[in-house]
Amino acid sequence: MSKFKVGYWLTIFVIGVFLFSCKVQEKDNVKIKIKSRSSKFLVKKLKQNEFEFNTISAKAAISIDDGKKKTSFKTHLRIRKDSAIWMSITPLLGIEMARVLITKDSVKFLNRADKEYFIGDFGYLNKLFGTDIDYQMLEALLIGNSLDFEENEKVHSRVDRKKTLYFLSTEKKRKVKKELEKDKEKIRKEAQVLWLDPITFKIKELLISSPETGRSLMGSYSDYREIETQLIPYDLRFNLKSKTSSAIEVKYSKFSIGKSLTFPFKISSKYVQIKK
Repeated sequence: MSKFKVGYWLTIFVIGVFLFSCKVQEKDNVKIKIKSRSSKFLVKKLKQNEFEFNTISAKAAISIDDGKKKTSFKTHLRIRKDSAIWMSITPLLGIEMARVLITKDSVKFLNRADKEYFIGDFGYLNKLFGTDIDYQMLEALLIGNSLDFEENEKVHSRVDRKKTLYFLSTEKKRKVKKELEKDKEKIRKEAQVLWLDPITFKIKELLISSPETGRSLMGSYSDYREIETQLIPYDLRFNLKSKTSSAIEVKYSKFSIGKSLTFPFKISSKYVQIKK
């Protein structure tokens, strides 16, 4: 299998894994008056209402349009908080085509169709996609939580009257990992913008951009549903822009939390390793 194919399926996994179930009424068509709030207040509310879990098990239908073709498939997702993300990818006929297991220091991919497997790490993944992602960031994206908004961080806020949402933004300064850059003190600037629901303080829209590379990820979260007193976005849409553009739509079903889960990833001796 080529690096392109590996990158394609890992991209599907990284962007396409989300979740959830049980409905709460949306207020998209209801005009409300939003009271101005401080950045500190909004970040506190954001953190208080983020999704908490120990384990997640969910199913999703995912479609990806890269401008040339549209691909649709089903997935079974499992997450153990701060530990592992597992995904089984199946076409609409229901036979597993691929399996992925990501931990804090490894990325594993099993291609059943071609009897091949790949073992790498986030360093390889970031080099392949030109990103700067880690496990914590990936897990946050998969459950609709924010990326490293801290209460003592300088955050800009206002009321977005046009969207009828709260607006939060910050510029992240992150040190590039030294295994990827000779100059270990080099700083990469990355912007994060969130639009929050004025009632639930859940994320409605998300923008992550890197001015240095010209890459951006725009996400929208809708059809919020309630599972064990917590709200989860059931419908997610993402637009990825770099040298090319891709659109991803995720719809979730059969979501549960707190179950005892396994993360099977057995490699047959008949499979051939995909070289980096």
